[in-house]
Amino acid sequence: MSPLPATPRASRPGAAGFTLIEVMVVVMILGLLYAIIVPNLGAFLPKTRLDKEARVLASNIDMLRSEARIQSKRLRLELDLKKARWRRVQPPEQQLTTDQDAWTLEEHFDEWTDLEHDVVYAGAGDTNEGIVRNGFYPIVFDENGFTADQVVMFKLESDPTMLWSVQIHGLTGQCEIVPDFDGHEHPLEETGEGAF
Repeated sequence: MSPLPATPRASRPGAAGFTLIEVMVVVMILGLLYAIIVPNLGAFLPKTRLDKEARVLASNIDMLRSEARIQSKRLRLELDLKKARWRRVQPPEQQLTTDQDAWTLEEHFDEWTDLEHDVVYAGAGDTNEGIVRNGFYPIVFDENGFTADQVVMFKLESDPTMLWSVQIHGLTGQCEIVPDFDGHEHPLEETGEGAF
């Protein structure tokens, strides 16, 4: 038997690649998706920045509270409300020698940590002193890890209607994050007799 002769394949007109119309349709679809997704994506980023700063503050408060209890020392978190930054402050070390005067011992300051881009403090305070808008604000933990009930508020410079409040409950050490998209502040209410 002799082998069958090979038949040439019929070539299709579109088999060589994409047509100009197909490429234009794909580019148009990608352009529409870009136009729909990118503006909406920008709405989520500011919320994420505020959430991050509130959670970082809450975790530092929890850590300092625990350290104050473990070391039986007063510790504090210092907020620079004007420059939108914070740092931890450690107490002076114990007196090491008898010829060392207590007044020569100094506190240890950590490096300043800046807030995220566009995030600033809207204020910080407690129910007794009110809200401070400028300068330095300390959150102090005593030797038992307790502090006063306080609130720290974050906002965006570009959109002040987004205001996040971190409410610090001093006795329990719990931090509650309260977001607000209308720019309303959520200060702590005074603790009354019925609260205990």
